[in-house]
Amino acid sequence: MQNGFDIRKFWGAAAMVAATLLWGVSFSSQSYGMRTVPPLTFLMLRSVVAALALIPVAALFDRFRTGRVSLWGAAKTRAERKLLFAGGVWCGVALGLASSFQQYGIKYTSAGKAGFLTALYIVIVPLLGIFFKRRATPAQWLATALALTGSYLLCGGLTRVGFGEVMLIIGAILFSGHILVIDRYAGQCDCVRLSCIQFAVTSLITGAGSLAVKDPWIAADIAGALPFWLYCGFFAGAAAFTLQMVAQKYLHPVTATLLMSLESVFAAIGGRIFLDERLTAVELTGCAVIFVAAILSQLPPVRPRRAANDGR
Repeated sequence: MQNGFDIRKFWGAAAMVAATLLWGVSFSSQSYGMRTVPPLTFLMLRSVVAALALIPVAALFDRFRTGRVSLWGAAKTRAERKLLFAGGVWCGVALGLASSFQQYGIKYTSAGKAGFLTALYIVIVPLLGIFFKRRATPAQWLATALALTGSYLLCGGLTRVGFGEVMLIIGAILFSGHILVIDRYAGQCDCVRLSCIQFAVTSLITGAGSLAVKDPWIAADIAGALPFWLYCGFFAGAAAFTLQMVAQKYLHPVTATLLMSLESVFAAIGGRIFLDERLTAVELTGCAVIFVAAILSQLPPVRPRRAANDGR
């Protein structure tokens, strides 16, 4: 649709906001779960749950769409299957590496700094998009600046750069790559299967990493954190990342990134509800600025009026 309201973009934006809500609330679950389970082990458990949860969802969609269940779904030709598998692998590699760096960064720095540094993808995605011929509009650049400012206010800023901060910056770069990889494949593939393959690959990467760093796999600790990694697997994993892929079918990657910045707002709200964390006036201002940036990113571009004497 060239002018006016585009229902596909509306539902894409709604799906992305729903995903950020699930991610934001999951910070509280991760905070509890990581008290007993090491970072990579927690990520592996969450990813396994997410991959398994998406298998029956894919089968259900097949039944509604064609009346029969198949391994590859709508990917009928060899080329389509190759594209789906390649997309899932690349998404999984990007997500597995990004999540791993983020978790270790959080371990060595404060939550406020972690939130701000992870939000650097708000700036990185438009910059990387230039190299993929996905240029941002002036309004999107303005919204990006506002979202980054809001994240800075909400998360307390940055006063020093140490090992944890470096890990988080690398994680933000990898999350930016993950967003652009999804932009490459989501419009051409079955999003549920793409997400399922993604989480299978992520579970392999984080599981291998957990073994490599010799994380202790203590059954009692894993069982004690069961509600937290189950929530993160089902909702913050399977549901949220699949919603992200569906959303990015219809949204510019910069717009998707800006809407994802609402995650820090929902995380703050979740912290207030579940962890009794209170927001200061500055942090509330940050929430408001991010909200304005998200709204600005959804405004249609201003198109020049045709001249009165152009013959039409």
